[in-house]
Amino acid sequence: MTPIIRLMQHAGVSRDLFRRMGPEDQMACQFAADLRVASIEGRLDAVWFHPASELAYGHKTGASAAKARTLGMHKGIYDYVFLWGTGAAALEAKSDVGRQTDGQKDFAHWCAAHGVQHSVFRSVPEGLGLLKGWGIYRDK
Repeated sequence: MTPIIRLMQHAGVSRDLFRRMGPEDQMACQFAADLRVASIEGRLDAVWFHPASELAYGHKTGASAAKARTLGMHKGIYDYVFLWGTGAAALEAKSDVGRQTDGQKDFAHWCAAHGVQHSVFRSVPEGLGLLKGWGIYRDK
């Protein structure tokens, strides 16, 4: 098994759990699935990950949450981080009616101050289009 296949493996979520997710989470799950396929097929020329800050900030107490924040998990970190040889970018998934939190606005300001590309996307095609515009994604 190749390293990229091992990295991209995941158990997924049940149909029942997927149906119980809100529209933003459902869209973000589909976006991640498309990123996995593009990574495996060599059409995404970047390393990417989801920082999963909701694991620390969704549970405001407890040792794991405190450790994550102490190690550098910040409020407002965008949903996806992309790294490539000549750049970096961050993307935040939002539903049609979703708005950025104050922490996300602060993170966007931090990115802008340091020349890091960043954006909010509201659909899978829009998110992939941003990656294409940054020159790190190719269609099939």
